Amino acid sequence: MANSLWLGCAPDQDSHVRLKHNSVRRERRRLLLLTCFGLGLLAHSPARASDDDIQSQRNEYAKACRDAIGPVRAFSCADGAVVPITVNGEPVDPTANQTCDRPALLDNGDQSDGQCVPNSRIVSLSTATAQVTAMCRQKKMRDASSMQFDEIDVVAHNPTTGATCWFQAVPQSGRPVEGASVPSPTDDDVSAIWNDPKAIATGSERCGNCHDAGPTMYSPFVGQVWSVVRVDPFGPYFHVDPENRFGFHAWPTDALHPRDNACLGCHRIGIDQTCSQLTQWMSGLASPSGADDAAQRYPLSHGMPPPIGQTQTSWNKIYASSVAEIVSCCKDPNQQGCNRAKIAGAAPK
Repeated sequence: MANSLWLGCAPDQDSHVRLKHNSVRRERRRLLLLTCFGLGLLAHSPARASDDDIQSQRNEYAKACRDAIGPVRAFSCADGAVVPITVNGEPVDPTANQTCDRPALLDNGDQSDGQCVPNSRIVSLSTATAQVTAMCRQKKMRDASSMQFDEIDVVAHNPTTGATCWFQAVPQSGRPVEGASVPSPTDDDVSAIWNDPKAIATGSERCGNCHDAGPTMYSPFVGQVWSVVRVDPFGPYFHVDPENRFGFHAWPTDALHPRDNACLGCHRIGIDQTCSQLTQWMSGLASPSGADDAAQRYPLSHGMPPPIGQTQTSWNKIYASSVAEIVSCCKDPNQQGCNRAKIAGAAPK
């Protein structure tokens, strides 16, 4: 009675009110379930739309690259040249985080087994009209016969126009990338093994920061199998980026052109990583991570030019002043005599 009065209801209305309240609660629960179900649909719809959008981006980029360079064929990493790992000039039984004569110079990450991981492979996919190279990268220790890789990268370049495309496959759901049969990155319907182009262009690695002087960059590591790589160090160079949609157009495409500089007899000097770590590592001014004792002494301490049997005295006489000039220009690319200019063929920003 008191409770009913406290609720403001007469005793004979109490049962009716409870039924009414129960009905309201059931209706609210029904509406809540419908709302949650609807929100669930909304939560999943963007994911599907996002996946569709990523696939659309892959396909759009693939078509633009086919049109600018030509199709890139499917391939197997097994057909690639294995990049050797040596210590003091001799092959060794590989161990995690060892040092070596020619470390990779690539950021393999904290979870890797270091800069001297064996069994990376370089595959030539070049044609009569295109320079195309694939790198199947090992960042973890695996058997030499393994076709599982931690990353597969493809650089496709048209030496006539300078058009260049970048493709990257990385582990998904924690599983390594299968390299035994790698689908073409330029198919009409691109395999999801390949990253969406926007992630490549704007991600943390940004290949173009190191490949700032051209599509193919020499290092002592890759230089061991350089004969399988086709290069065009002074040709036109720009990044395919339809309507600047993906972010490749923002990659650096300026170079330095100091006159009568001996280093420029073989290649350009880009203003990003070529001006930074690469100049230091290639000229003996600094040692890269993973370098063993031999790699810190001449001649292995000087990656440029590739080994030609000259003495360190000869190297210093020919190249030391040119390196000093490059270091100065890299600190201030706009100073007189450095002749900073956009690489021929580079798309305007």
